[in-house]
Amino acid sequence: MSATKNSVHPLVVHLVLTYHWFDEMVNLRKHVEYRAMTPHWKRLIWDRRDEIAAARFSRGYTAETILRSVIGIDTGQCPYDGWEGDYYRLTLGLITEHNPDGRNRETETTRRAGR
Repeated sequence: MSATKNSVHPLVVHLVLTYHWFDEMVNLRKHVEYRAMTPHWKRLIWDRRDEIAAARFSRGYTAETILRSVIGIDTGQCPYDGWEGDYYRLTLGLITEHNPDGRNRETETTRRAGR
């Protein structure tokens, strides 16, 4: 069974951001994520664009993460200086989950309840 945006188990892509860009997202100043048009990102993002429902972003290689819905995926220019050419663009919704310490709250609750 393939995961679609409307399925019970939506596809979540995991992406690592530098501290700067992660903080921009947490402060709701960044709503589009750009990835280079390479074979790697084509396979992980573009080829699965109809299945990806959300993106989980890590603050560098720390345990802190946020989850944002993915509204759409397309290609186009990046507005930042020095970023030439086209990029894969993930247009993002609001933050639906923020784990500042990296703990999964559901897992912690289940563990305390002895399940």
